[in-house]
Amino acid sequence: MISTAIRTGVVLVGIALIAALAYLVYLDRLITNTFEGRRWSMPALVYAQPVELYPGAALMLADMIEELDRLGYAPDANLANPGTYAQRGGQLDIHLRAFEFLEAARASQRIRLTFNDRGIHSVGDSNGRPIPLIRLDPLSIGSFFPSHGQDRLVLQPDQVPALLTGALIAVEDEKFEDHHGFDLKGIARAAWVNLTAGEIRQGGSTLTQQLVKSYYLDNRRTFERKLKEVAMSIILELRFSKTDLLNAYVNEIYLGQDGVRAVHGFGLGAQFYFNKPLGELQTHELATLVAIIRGPSYYNPYRNPDRTHRRRDRVLAKMFEANLIELEDLEQSLVEPFHVVSGARSGGAYYPAFMDMVRATLSKSYQQDDLTTAGLRVFTTLSPRTQDAVEQALLETIGKLETARSLPAGDLQGAVIVANTQTGEIEAISGGRTAGVDGFNRALNARRPVGSLVKPVIYLAALERGYHLASIIQDAEVTLPLRGSEPWTPKNFDGEVHGPVPLVRALGDSLNLATVNLGLAIGVDQIADRLAALTGRRPQNTFPSLLLGAESMTPLEVLSLYGTFASGGFNMTPKSVVAVLDEQRRPLARHHFELDQRIDREHARSIGRALEIVMHNGTGKSSRFARVGVAGKTGTSDDYRDSWFAGYDNQRIAVVWLGFDDNRSTSMTGAAGALKVWDAVFSRLSVQPLATPDSTWEEIEYSTGLVANDSCADIVSVPLPIEAEPATKSGCGISLKRVADRLGRKFKKWFD
Repeated sequence: MISTAIRTGVVLVGIALIAALAYLVYLDRLITNTFEGRRWSMPALVYAQPVELYPGAALMLADMIEELDRLGYAPDANLANPGTYAQRGGQLDIHLRAFEFLEAARASQRIRLTFNDRGIHSVGDSNGRPIPLIRLDPLSIGSFFPSHGQDRLVLQPDQVPALLTGALIAVEDEKFEDHHGFDLKGIARAAWVNLTAGEIRQGGSTLTQQLVKSYYLDNRRTFERKLKEVAMSIILELRFSKTDLLNAYVNEIYLGQDGVRAVHGFGLGAQFYFNKPLGELQTHELATLVAIIRGPSYYNPYRNPDRTHRRRDRVLAKMFEANLIELEDLEQSLVEPFHVVSGARSGGAYYPAFMDMVRATLSKSYQQDDLTTAGLRVFTTLSPRTQDAVEQALLETIGKLETARSLPAGDLQGAVIVANTQTGEIEAISGGRTAGVDGFNRALNARRPVGSLVKPVIYLAALERGYHLASIIQDAEVTLPLRGSEPWTPKNFDGEVHGPVPLVRALGDSLNLATVNLGLAIGVDQIADRLAALTGRRPQNTFPSLLLGAESMTPLEVLSLYGTFASGGFNMTPKSVVAVLDEQRRPLARHHFELDQRIDREHARSIGRALEIVMHNGTGKSSRFARVGVAGKTGTSDDYRDSWFAGYDNQRIAVVWLGFDDNRSTSMTGAAGALKVWDAVFSRLSVQPLATPDSTWEEIEYSTGLVANDSCADIVSVPLPIEAEPATKSGCGISLKRVADRLGRKFKKWFD
C-alpha cells in the first residue's frame, strides 16, 4: 500500500517536472523569439521636408527662430554644441546638427544668417564665406512600429549617453551587473521603504523584470504573474548580455501617453518632453526622464509637476551618491527650473492624418514588415509651418463659428488639405478639428456631397465646346420629370431667375438654373465623362442632380481636381513621399513628379481666370483675400449639410470641408463656413498673388457680358478667343488701343 503511494507520488512529481520543463522550454522560445525580433526591429523613421535657407528666402527673423524652436534648438551665446543658436540684432548664428540627407551626409557646422525687411539677406559659414543654400535638419514626425498605438525612436548603444545608463542602474537596479534577473533583497527593501514613506519611492523589480513586463506581461498583480515574471527574467539573463538587456530597456520602457499614442523609450521620451535629441539633454532633464519611469501616470510632469520635480531631485541625489556627477553639477541641476515643453505638439510632434497618407503611399510598394523592421528612412513633403497654420486656423475658426451660430460646442468637424500648386506636394493635412489625434481621417476618407464645387467642370466642358466667358446662357426655370417621384425643379440660392447672363457671371455667382441649363445642353453623360477624366474616378451619380454637385468626393479628391485648375491644366497626383532610403542609407525609391496634361492651356487659363472672378465678384468676395489675386470656389450641399471651399494662390492650394459626422445641417454655406477657415489658414501663410490679367484680355461688364470699360460698368478682364465678337454696351465706347489690339491678334492668327 505504501509502495503504491510512493510510486504514485514519484509519477506525479515526474509529470510535474516534465510539465515544468516543457513550460520553461515554451517560455524560452517565446522570450528568445520575441526579444530577438524586437531587438533588431528598426521601424521606418519619417521626416518632414527640411527648411531651406538661402539669400532671398521669405523667412523673417521671428519665423526662423520659430523653426529652430520647433526643432528643439536652444539659445546659447557660445554655440557650444550642435542644436544651439544665438541672436544678435538682425543676425542669427546657428550651430547646425549633423544629418544624413538624401544626397549626402552633412556634418554639424556653424552658420550665420542676416535678415532684412524681406527675409534672409545672406547666409555664410563660420569664416564668413557665402553659402548659396543650406538646410536645417528635418523634423522627425513619426515611425511605423508594429505594436498598434505605440511609437518610439530606436537607439543603438552608442547613441545612449553613459550618464543615462548609469542613472538607470543607480536608481532602478543597483545590483544589475550582479544579479541573474531578480533581487529578493531589493524587493524586500523597496517594500519597506515605500511602506514607511507612505508613497512609491523605490521599485522592487529589476531592470530585467521591468523589461519582461513591458514585453510580455500585463499589469495584473498576482502571485502567478510574479513567478512568471521572475522565470522569464532568468531566461533573458541567461540568453542575452547585460548590454543587450540595458539597450532594450532604454528603447522599450513606457514613458507616457500622447492621446492614444503610447510613448516608449528614451529616444522618443526626450523629444516628447524636451523637444531635443536624447544626446542633447542636460543632467537635470535626464534625471526627469529617469524619474518618470517609476510611474508615468503618477509622475506625469504635466498633471503633477511638483511631485515629479521632487522625484527628479531625488534622482539627482542618487546620481551624485553613485559618483555619476560632481557636486557642482548636482548643485547646478537642483536649481534648474523644472520644465517640460508645453504639450505634445511641441515635442515629439505626431501628425496622424499626414502619416495616414504616407502609410497609404508606402503600402503600394512595401510590405508591412518592411515598414516596421527594415530601418527605412522616409522623407516626406510635410511642412510643419504650414501644418501648424492649418491646425490653428481650423480649431480656432470652428470654435468661433459654433459660438456665432449657437451650434453645439465640440460637435462641428472639419478637414483641411494643403498642397503646392506646381508640384502636387502635400504640405499639411488635418483630418479633424483636434490636432495630433488618431481617428477617422476626414481629409482622406470622408466622402461627402461637394455641391457647387463641381460647377467649374461643367463650365470647362462648355469652353471646350466653343463657349467663352462672355457667352450668354439662360438662367431660366427648369422642371425635369422623374419616374416614380415629384419632378425635379432646382432653384437659385436667392430664389430669383436672372434671365440671360454671361458664362463668367453664372459661375461667379454660382447660379444653379444657368448651370443646369448649360449642363443639359452639353449632356449629363458628357459632364460625367469630363469629371471622370479630370479625377480618374467615374462619378456614381449620372443623373441631372450631378450638375449641382450631388456627387460625393473626399477632400483629397477635390484637391486633385482643383490642383489641375491651379497648375494650368496639368494633373499632378497629390504626393506625400519624396524618397525612401534603406538601413544603409541607399535610395530605394524616389517619387518624382507625375505630370499629365488634362486641360488645354487656353481653356485652363480661362477657367482659372473665371475662378479668380468668383473671388473678386462672386460667391467668394467675402474673403479677406478677394482682391489680392487668389482663385477658388465655394460649395454647399443640400440642407447646408456640407460647407466646402477650394482655393489657391500662385504657390499653394487648400481644400476645406466643414460638417457634422452625423450629417445634420450646419446652417452654413461654403462662404459662411469653409471659406472662413481657408482665410484663416492663408492669413498665417504668405499669400503669393496670381499673375495679373493679360493686357490683351477683353474688358466686359460682369452682369451682362457686354464689352465695356470701368467708367461705365462693373467690368472684369477675361481671355476671349480671337473669333469672339461680344457686343459693346451702349454708351461705353472702346478705346482705339483696344480696337488695335483686337485687330493685331486677328492678323497674327491669320499668319501663324
